[in-house]
Amino acid sequence: MKLELIHKWACPYSARVRDFIEERGLQDRIAYLEVNETEGAKDRLTQLTGKTQVPCLVTDGEPILESRDIIQWLEQNLGDAQGAAQA
Repeated sequence: MKLELIHKWACPYSARVRDFIEERGLQDRIAYLEVNETEGAKDRLTQLTGKTQVPCLVTDGEPILESRDIIQWLEQNLGDAQGAAQA
């Protein structure tokens, strides 16, 4: 499964998702695309969602918007990653 987080460093909602990812030890499984630093990230975001809203988690080409929805998806689909990393 290919996962990408399109985000902005200064966005508090993006920070909420990044913090969750780091707390759960998932950063190795998710590519970060910063809208202002990664060439083509803003265009890709607009193409996927019709918006420039961040954060956006892209799961196998499908976008998920809203930080709470992203965190919920990560918890449901990758929630066991922390336990596996500590085992």
